[in-house]
Amino acid sequence: MNKKLLLASLLVCASTVSLGKENSNFIKLEDSVITTENFETTVRDTPANISIITGEQIEKSGAKDLVQVLQNVPGVSVKRYAGTIKFDIRGLNSMYSDRNSLITLDGVPVSASQISNLPLESISKIEVIPGGGAVLYGDKAIGGVVNIVSKSAMDKNFYGNVYLETGNYHYGKKGFDTGFKVTDKLLTEVGFTNSNPSAWRHGEKYEKNDARFRAKYLLENGDIEFKYTHSEDENRSGVAVPRYVSNNDRRDPGKLSRSKHKSDDYYLKYRKEIQKDLEFLAYGNFYENKTSFYDMDKSSYYRDGDDVRKYGKVQLKKTYMDSNYLIVGMDYLDDEIKPYEKIAKIDVIAGTTDSNGENGKKKYMEFGNSVKKNYGIFVMNKINYDKFQFTQGIRYDKAKYDFYWRNGSLNDHNKIGTKDHTKYGNYSLELSGNYLYSDTGSTYLTYTRAFRTPTIGEIRYTRNSEKLKPQTQDTIELGVKDFVYNTYVSLGTFYKWTQDEIYSTIPPEFTGMVNYNIGDTKRIGFEGFAEHYIGNLTLNTSVTYLHHKVTDGKYKGSYIPSVPNWKVTAGANYDITSQFTVGADWIYYSNSYDLDDIANERGETVKGYYIVNMSAYYKFNNGITLTARIENIFDKKYDEYAGYWDDKYEGQKINRRQYYPAIGRNYTLGIEYKF
Repeated sequence: MNKKLLLASLLVCASTVSLGKENSNFIKLEDSVITTENFETTVRDTPANISIITGEQIEKSGAKDLVQVLQNVPGVSVKRYAGTIKFDIRGLNSMYSDRNSLITLDGVPVSASQISNLPLESISKIEVIPGGGAVLYGDKAIGGVVNIVSKSAMDKNFYGNVYLETGNYHYGKKGFDTGFKVTDKLLTEVGFTNSNPSAWRHGEKYEKNDARFRAKYLLENGDIEFKYTHSEDENRSGVAVPRYVSNNDRRDPGKLSRSKHKSDDYYLKYRKEIQKDLEFLAYGNFYENKTSFYDMDKSSYYRDGDDVRKYGKVQLKKTYMDSNYLIVGMDYLDDEIKPYEKIAKIDVIAGTTDSNGENGKKKYMEFGNSVKKNYGIFVMNKINYDKFQFTQGIRYDKAKYDFYWRNGSLNDHNKIGTKDHTKYGNYSLELSGNYLYSDTGSTYLTYTRAFRTPTIGEIRYTRNSEKLKPQTQDTIELGVKDFVYNTYVSLGTFYKWTQDEIYSTIPPEFTGMVNYNIGDTKRIGFEGFAEHYIGNLTLNTSVTYLHHKVTDGKYKGSYIPSVPNWKVTAGANYDITSQFTVGADWIYYSNSYDLDDIANERGETVKGYYIVNMSAYYKFNNGITLTARIENIFDKKYDEYAGYWDDKYEGQKINRRQYYPAIGRNYTLGIEYKF
């Protein structure tokens, strides 16, 4: 990104801040936050550069998925890949969003694929805390936390909504939610959604059906809440293709793969104010996903295996000396991969499965369940003194693995199919100071130590079956939040030093993708956001800069692949009337290296791009709302992903870069009726 663009971005921020007159309405700073503690606090009292997207904002934007919802958040890079959302917080690579940043649904760690097609109508709000969550959640809170808060059953006699959306490239969505009071204390709600996210490449399909049930039982100074979701997906996904393919037809999907998924998600929460200065919270989750893939030769589906996750957390908050408080808690995670076929005939040399091969190199091996169990305990303390707030937190985690080495060509061939085990012990720290220097402003300084251990998928496939080291990270962050005249401003700068970063790619000396430690890395960044209010007009802009490098080991001096240095956004929303709102936004990403270019041998060949989106929202008095949105209005051609591997071309097998083209200009129209 050149100096002119940097200057323009800073001028936009400066001009946005300087206009208008002082306004005492600083509700944005008083918005409630639950992600940092699981008990409510405010944006102003949170020592982090936090972003909150409310359900009302999502509705008015006309967004069709979480990519459109999150794309304007500072410090977050977000994209689509094969029907799944991929995002990056502060330069930890969007292709590995499940590993380096924590996604939570109602406080429960989930996968990116689990929330990719989550009905937006079921979301109450989304909280994004870059660099946060290390003490409360532990493992994987390296980049930060994206917490999605789903809606709960409402305290109304009878209510509901019905919605329908359509668009080009086979996009469509329809569904309903309805709720009622069974008794004065028992609230219930049921819902269903059928969605077909844009499958813009030829032959692709991403269809999902969600059935939901929610219930809440009101207690004196508390409640018990239950949520259940049953989902069924059917997907036909394309792959990244060489440029000669996408140049001929950007909608060419290459080779299509087909899969089906069935999942059940159970959530139970108990919250109680035991006494005025003592609060108790406990919640748990059971999630099971059954996967089937399509066999082209047999023209039928076969069961591949199950993913099972169990999670539980207990917390107690004790308030003392009026405004100080102590939080103690513990949590447990059981993450399991269960192969459907326990026995397979494998080639122990090439690492490929071939049930018909009889060349003496193949043998039957048994593959069992691979399990990761994590036990965590934490303490957080917050002291308020005059205008100062001091937070201290510490956490310890013990992770235990029992697993089977995967059938992969880069694993030790003698270990493929054998059972192994390992364990890790890690701790997290948070020390922060927050100074409330005025009625609206605060400035903070935070030190955080975070970590992540390998996922159950990563630990099963490493270079020569070596044990991965845990990834640890030290972060120092300085920031300020305030209302300046009619403008909300949030600025933050940070330094992140990561030790033994775990990476998955195809480096030059390997013959395929594998998981390994690339060494230490550093990231230095700045995030600025400003939102200005002029009557019915709201203007916003953000600037994110990130300097990133590998600082030791074989790739010392290399930039982190697939991470742009710059992201700049600008947007406007105008309430033409109290019922009619129009909006537009502009998003820019700078150049980056392709995902597999850890040695930076091929240059910044993933070119920067910008897109412009427009939206409109109209609400009638009878409960009907209409929405419209155009994404990528100028039909910019860019890529969501670029990698580098072998390609069969004209009878030859050569290495070349592969691309996953982003969707072109697309539109959605929606109608909803609330009663």
